[in-house]
Amino acid sequence: MPRKHLIVCLLVSTMCGAISPPLAAADRSQDSADGMAALAPLRNLLAQVHDTYPGRVLEVELEREESGRGAIWVYEVKLLTVRGSVLKLEYDAVDLKLLKLKGRAED
Repeated sequence: MPRKHLIVCLLVSTMCGAISPPLAAADRSQDSADGMAALAPLRNLLAQVHDTYPGRVLEVELEREESGRGAIWVYEVKLLTVRGSVLKLEYDAVDLKLLKLKGRAED
């Protein structure tokens, strides 16, 4: 079953602490909007990423994915580490539990 996407791309400036452009939903169907009220705020996600993985957030996407427990919302984060490698992190968008890490995390 193909996963449904709600494409929300954010360019995040960690130097200014600003988010640009604002959230924009490409797909606003009733089905894809279900459960969005329970999502953790983006600022909480960014604070958690910053506390755990030093570097600069390049991109954040919010996607609806199928899992063993049904469809869930997932934040996908691309992070440029201080040593120049790219990490791809996936978090449950409700409880901000880290689901997947791709790349080499630096100590």
